[in-house]
Amino acid sequence: MQLINLRQRPEAIKLIAPWHFAEWGALFPERSLADFSAELALCLTQDAVPQSWLLLDAAGEVVGTGSILVHDMTTNQELSPWLANIYLRPEVRGQGLGSWLVQQLMQQAALLHINTLYLFTEDQQAFYQRLGWQLHHTEWYEGHWVTVMQCQLVASG
Repeated sequence: MQLINLRQRPEAIKLIAPWHFAEWGALFPERSLADFSAELALCLTQDAVPQSWLLLDAAGEVVGTGSILVHDMTTNQELSPWLANIYLRPEVRGQGLGSWLVQQLMQQAALLHINTLYLFTEDQQAFYQRLGWQLHHTEWYEGHWVTVMQCQLVASG
C-alpha cells in the first residue's frame, strides 16, 4: 500500500467524490455531489490545510482516502482542523488498513505543525479510541447522534 497526496493524481476526484457522497451525503443534506467534488478540488491548491490523500494498492488503484480539512461540520466552527474522509473500499476493509491510514494522516498533520486534530463519527468511536483519540462531546447533528473526538499530536523529528 502507498499513500500519495491527491495533488499527484487530481483526476481521482471523479472516482472518490461519489464514494464520499454516498457514504456521508446524509450528514450534509445541503451539499450535492458537485459540492463534494469542489471540496476535494480545494485540496489541490493548498500547501497546508485542506489536504487529501489517496491510498493505493500494489497495482496503483485507489482503494482509500483521507483528508485534513479546516472544518467538517456546520457546527463547532471554533474547532479546527479536522480529520475527515477516512474511506476504504469495502473489499479492502478488515485488513488493518483503516488504522494504518488514520495513523499516516495523523503523522501528516503533525508535519503540518498541527497540535490538535478533531473528527466526528456516528459509530466508530472505539476504533478511534484505540488510536489515541478522546471524546470531546456528542451532539445531534443533521438527524444523527455523532461523537466529536480530538487527538493531541506530537510532531516527529
